[in-house]
Amino acid sequence: MSNPVSGSASATKKPARRPRSTGAKGAVQELVAHLEAAIEAITEHQVMGPRETFTLQPLNPLRIVLAFSGGRDSTVLLDALARLKKRARQSRIADITAVHVHHGLSSNADAWCEHAKTQCAKRGIECVIERVWLNPRQTGIEAAARQARYRVLMRVAREKGADVVMTAHHLDDQIETFLIQWMRGAGPEGLSAMSAVRPIEQAWSGGWRTGDVLLSRPWLDVSGEKIAAYAAKARLTWVEDESNSDTRFLRNLLRNTVLPELDKARSGWRTAAARSIALVAQAAGVLNNVGHDDAVACLAEDGKGLVIGKLLALPLERQALCLRSWLARNELRAPSQVKTLDILRQLRQTSADTRLVFRVDGKELRRWANKLVVAEPARTNRTSIFDIPLNWQGEGELSLGVWGGVLRFVACGPAEDGIDAALLKEGPLSVRARKGGEKIKLHPLRPSRNLKHLYQAAGIAPFERGDLPLVWLGDKLIYAAGLGMEVRMKADRVLVPKRVRLEWVPDRELLSFADNVKDA
Repeated sequence: MSNPVSGSASATKKPARRPRSTGAKGAVQELVAHLEAAIEAITEHQVMGPRETFTLQPLNPLRIVLAFSGGRDSTVLLDALARLKKRARQSRIADITAVHVHHGLSSNADAWCEHAKTQCAKRGIECVIERVWLNPRQTGIEAAARQARYRVLMRVAREKGADVVMTAHHLDDQIETFLIQWMRGAGPEGLSAMSAVRPIEQAWSGGWRTGDVLLSRPWLDVSGEKIAAYAAKARLTWVEDESNSDTRFLRNLLRNTVLPELDKARSGWRTAAARSIALVAQAAGVLNNVGHDDAVACLAEDGKGLVIGKLLALPLERQALCLRSWLARNELRAPSQVKTLDILRQLRQTSADTRLVFRVDGKELRRWANKLVVAEPARTNRTSIFDIPLNWQGEGELSLGVWGGVLRFVACGPAEDGIDAALLKEGPLSVRARKGGEKIKLHPLRPSRNLKHLYQAAGIAPFERGDLPLVWLGDKLIYAAGLGMEVRMKADRVLVPKRVRLEWVPDRELLSFADNVKDA
């Protein structure tokens, strides 16, 4: 292979040598043809999409964001896109924006940015440079860099109103990904490696999310050898990340050591491997459809959770598929197979009144009556910070800080019940956490009752009750969020014209009867 450009800025002007490959002559035309086919497929996807603004005459040209590292593969894609855009009377491409992410991991990163700018300017393509800071502690440096790139690409795509984000992944990348996932014990979805076209949110999260912006990998069935031939024929220059030779990274070990040995052992194995990956992808698609249909069938009527009885009525294999599909719908990464099966086992072996909590991707799965629901992690530090004084002087609302919401003071009309505004101004008002044993009277003809029983009657889940603030006037409980106001605090409508009712508006919607939270 010809020598790439080094990381120094001065070296970026050396063209690559032309390899002695008989396939170099037609490499440019072949890869451009692959790219044209991908663009046509994306255009057809846009026709089928729900956009109200789409019109068939003429076809809407695509706005493309290109993930441009400055390496060989992305440089070839940049060059091929530029060739297509410059063709006379072409109507498929509206504009191209190249995005180069500065990870700050190499001493050559600044020089790579300048190289990216130069290559884009040479072709009349806008170049956006984005600097990111990585936190590799939890996921590792490779995963952290990949996540940062996707975040940047999604953001720029939305800012530019783009239709598609394109990357230069090719067949060799596909095979490497398959082997990495196989070594990790992945199932069919993981083994299907990368897909040619999918919503970029889905590629980033692994979830059920769909969006207007697509992620396209037009060269997944093109070998790295053909891309190298294109680069030589077009006399392109590129940068080489020195970390690509570091075999401490698994992908580099596969690329530089394992795959060449497989080439020696069996020629043509890459094409056969590509067929296997395609077949696995087809199987994964079928399984995903089954899981999707089961998840829809098992959803509770209010859409907030899975009905456990319906879930457990499925065959065991489909239970796991259903659970994973439902988690993806909630934008959560599925846990390991071992943990998934453990969740299902505990659901089978416990009753409806058992308190079950599973941590999954930063959220909690909880059993609530006959449902499995996704909840925010419970606050564990309910100390004095949740007991705060209020000084109300007629404002429309007060932020309650750590409670995560605002308390509204709504002026009452002539026929509405409320609390004497003067009493609330005099105070002392405070907001406190529930400690147990508190009572409130909500109806004139009913006795005061313990909050626990009232929350049960209102259908508010036990794990959410602690997130509902209680408003006190001195030593009197006057309002319980999610339930309502102490009826004995209602002022006479004639004698007290200035009355207010209280409303608690949380930052996030509660799972359990969210409308009750705003009851006065």
